[in-house]
Amino acid sequence: MTPFEQFWAAWPRSFRKASKSVCQEKWKKQGLDKHAPLILAHVEFMKSQDAWIKDGGQYVPAPLVYINQKRWDGFEPPIKKETTVQKIERDMAKAAPMPENIRQKLQELRRGILTA
Repeated sequence: MTPFEQFWAAWPRSFRKASKSVCQEKWKKQGLDKHAPLILAHVEFMKSQDAWIKDGGQYVPAPLVYINQKRWDGFEPPIKKETTVQKIERDMAKAAPMPENIRQKLQELRRGILTA
């Protein structure tokens, strides 16, 4: 799939999503393949923002307007923060295995607590 095809597939469905051939021509003329990763990241980011979600996507611009106005220009993808669960899983993968004598002692303690 070409970078333009990825862009077109990523763009949300809308009554403004038209003129694919005109958009593709602009894309090629402006040499946007070299900016495709940034453009695709920006489109994915914008699809999660209120400005594009509210009122059923009424405010999503036409792809041709987006290309003409270079709306991705200056966009810096947000840094994804690690969730607590991801951190725990990462830490557990690095942790040394629990010694068997400790594991047995914990089981004994748990049995004592459950029977008490």
